[in-house]
Amino acid sequence: MLFTPIYIAMTFIKTWRIRSFRARLLEFLSGNTSVAFCKVPENAAETPTLSSKLCTNPKNAYLCDLLDYTNKTRICSMKPTQCIEISDWVTCSGGMPLGSSDQSPVTDLDVDILFECEMDPHEDSSPNVTTLESMGQPIAWKAGSHLAIVLKTNIEHLSVIGFQFVGGEFVIDHNLPVVRIQTVQICGDPNKAVDASMRSLRTDIQNNLKNPLEFQWSVHAALLRKLSKVVDIKSEVRSTTAQMNGSYDSLQETTSLSRRSVTLADVSVNTGRSLSAEDDTDGDIVEKSSDIIQSEEKPIEQIETIRVDTKTDDKDVVLENVTVEIQHNITPKKSSLKLDLKKGTSQLSTSLLNISSQIKSVTTHKRIVSTTGPRKVIPLESTSKVKDEHKPSSSQQSTPKSAKTSRPLVNTKSPNVLVYSDSLVARDNLEASLKKVLDCDRYTVQSVSRAALEAGAWRGRAALVAVAGCAGRGAALLLAHLLDGGRLLALCSDLLHSVLPYYKTAEVRENEIVQFTYDKWKSVKMKHHIFCYQASPAKKQFSTESDRQPSKYTGHPGHELDIQVLASEETWRTPSLLQATDLTNSGIAIFSQIHLEADPSDYLGDEAAESNVARLGILHKICGEILGLHVRDPAEFKQVEYTRGFFLGNHVHKLSQVERWCPAVDGGARVQQLGDLEVQWCLRGEAPREPPSENFLPVHVYECPENFSTVEYFDNLSSRCVGRLVVYAEVMSSTMRVTSQPLAHGAGAVAGRQAAARGRGGNTWLSPLGQASISVQIWHKMSPSTPLVQHAAALAAVQAIRCQPNYENLDIRIKWPNDIYYGRDVKIGGTITTANCMGDDVILNIGTGVNISNKVPTTCVNDIIEEYNEAHGAALAPMSIEKFLARYCTQLERTLDQLAADAGIEAFLRLYYEYWLHTGEEIRVHTDDGSSPVVGTVIGVDEAGWLLVNTAAGETKLAPDGNTFDMMSGLIAPRL
Repeated sequence: MLFTPIYIAMTFIKTWRIRSFRARLLEFLSGNTSVAFCKVPENAAETPTLSSKLCTNPKNAYLCDLLDYTNKTRICSMKPTQCIEISDWVTCSGGMPLGSSDQSPVTDLDVDILFECEMDPHEDSSPNVTTLESMGQPIAWKAGSHLAIVLKTNIEHLSVIGFQFVGGEFVIDHNLPVVRIQTVQICGDPNKAVDASMRSLRTDIQNNLKNPLEFQWSVHAALLRKLSKVVDIKSEVRSTTAQMNGSYDSLQETTSLSRRSVTLADVSVNTGRSLSAEDDTDGDIVEKSSDIIQSEEKPIEQIETIRVDTKTDDKDVVLENVTVEIQHNITPKKSSLKLDLKKGTSQLSTSLLNISSQIKSVTTHKRIVSTTGPRKVIPLESTSKVKDEHKPSSSQQSTPKSAKTSRPLVNTKSPNVLVYSDSLVARDNLEASLKKVLDCDRYTVQSVSRAALEAGAWRGRAALVAVAGCAGRGAALLLAHLLDGGRLLALCSDLLHSVLPYYKTAEVRENEIVQFTYDKWKSVKMKHHIFCYQASPAKKQFSTESDRQPSKYTGHPGHELDIQVLASEETWRTPSLLQATDLTNSGIAIFSQIHLEADPSDYLGDEAAESNVARLGILHKICGEILGLHVRDPAEFKQVEYTRGFFLGNHVHKLSQVERWCPAVDGGARVQQLGDLEVQWCLRGEAPREPPSENFLPVHVYECPENFSTVEYFDNLSSRCVGRLVVYAEVMSSTMRVTSQPLAHGAGAVAGRQAAARGRGGNTWLSPLGQASISVQIWHKMSPSTPLVQHAAALAAVQAIRCQPNYENLDIRIKWPNDIYYGRDVKIGGTITTANCMGDDVILNIGTGVNISNKVPTTCVNDIIEEYNEAHGAALAPMSIEKFLARYCTQLERTLDQLAADAGIEAFLRLYYEYWLHTGEEIRVHTDDGSSPVVGTVIGVDEAGWLLVNTAAGETKLAPDGNTFDMMSGLIAPRL
């Protein structure tokens, strides 16, 4: 009686686990996602690829989440949905390939799944064999190094299948082990194998299945391979390489140079097979064909040589005397065919059952008429020449369109270094430490919130992500960032568990000071993480360091991580610094169990200074030599040296404005408060009351700067108001601070370099020497065109360059709403617009920065000009910052005047579209509620500047403020 409640309890627990598993599957299958269940071969050098290579888009798949993993199995989700074209597969009707019936007990078939099985039965007979017909409706199959089957099922059965797959060895009909189950989206119809060339093979396969007493799997498997190969040849969807789970069946096509390649519509092929045994256990030779058979021992290869005599006219391709010569040499393994995933080939033991078949000179005189045109075959070595011949000349394209290019999700040239921590103190310490070692002319070091980290909008736009402490739900995205080729720096973080799960043996060491040695830094004292993690040993008893610290990790599907212990603390040999390198996409992660973000003076005494020097040196080496970022010597770190300003413009206008803004009081200094910035207007003979600083800017009215040509600036300026009065300083905190309070219409500020420039949404903006940086103040009445001012600023910046004679072909464009790009990949500038309303009046502050002569962090206009000159034999002169700023102010005033005119919005948008990048762009809109992205096509911009996108649900509008547009990955997401 005791067994009954135990059985009931176990049944209840199993049911509950399956329901829980089903809920997780539904969560991941609700969007544009595929789920894969993979077996990891024991002692395999490499784990299976993330997605099956039978899919049409496996290279686009990126890891979303690891649902579950064990020593032998992995369950992961990936995007986008993986697709399979089954036109060159064989239909499952008639019991092929394994004898399942055409009628399935499974109803509501709404999920397509792919099975990949070993082509040889499991060595031990398994009592738990799952039949195909119990799982769903088989649709199509393909045989090669593995047997692949696509079937339709529902979420209920998929949950049970997945649960059984993870639970242990999963075998189907004929005791075939399943190595992968993956949800897919299928298109096309399978081949019914009714042609004469396939009919005899199909009949033999079905007869084998009907005679279980005479059935031999080795013979059956050879027939399946043959039929699958013939279908490959006959299919209109032909591939030079058929890939089966990392293994390749080579297909070589050769044609006479004087003849045209065509698609065969009908070919008569007779097949035969023979078995020759090498062992006493398989000594019988089976023959089932009247054809001449030759058996010989050869390695696996399948070669099809197609010779075609053709007669062609303008409409049809007529084939006569078609000769097909096919040679198959198939040598499957007797017991089980093990897959070498590292080399992508099957490794065979010496004990083989050789199956060889040759089909030679099978000729049909049937007249074949093909209504499809012949396929043109271009030799690989001539591809580059063909591309060059078809490249349009510059004279044919006055306004070049930027070619769409694909790139990895991770942009290693990105200037963004992101810092996240669940502790404000740790975040500030880490941000400050990175600013001391990184080249801040190339990188913006900025912190992100937990919501921003988990939203994932930063992916693809981060040169480095640094994490201190708990990563939380963002760990999955950080792992995906690493596997996509990104850079991670994790300090005392649980992110270690997500990347290297077997580092889970921990001790608690609260506030412990340890000593470790790394490179030239010997016995450095620093504070250890409260948790001390080590790798769980692969062996219960280990005697070597390699046993204790494994050097490889293959737990992430399709990826192998190389692990190096860079430093260990000297007492217990716990890893202090770990490096994990993804050998697939070259992503690198550094894990520190030492608090490298904190200054040792916070917890050490006399040794703090020496330890701090070592700490910054270690960070410098890690960021520079290992993570590949541009660094600078921490000893050369200097505080920003601010400079005085100069008031440029018509002398009379300058004096009148100063008197209006800040009249003298009892002969004292003219100090004006502009928000949190104090400006002192210094007339003749007046000295600043204090040196320039972040919050104090002395401006000299009667003097001119040495490093800015006022002559060149005003010679190129033809506006009435915009840019006529500007404050210039070689180094100031931000030009937007000068224009933060009402001054005058057209007044502005220019900086040679900004120390604290801000971008859209509060992001840090790099402003190195060589960048043209300006803020201007625009006053006008509230109107429907007001939201388009930020778009107008971006248009003016592009026109300032491209509207000059001979410069119109430079591929400099606008990325919605207000970024400046060279081509589609490189950002060279941008704008930011703020507004203050005073009744019906609107005061707009427009900040613009464009790289003119600075080669970092991306590229600059003068480099683009130089590249154009070399490519086209031109002699365009480089552009000065003064000339660009003057032309920008001129174009901005003209564009705003156009907007204010009748029907000005329509005229403006036509011009904006001429220079923007997005006409007809296919994008994905990612909402901040975690739902799947919505696919759409860009239509244009409305009168308020919102992006118009056509989706399946209708037209959608996206606000320019609150979204970020990563056009290289076609994604619009909530702003970072």
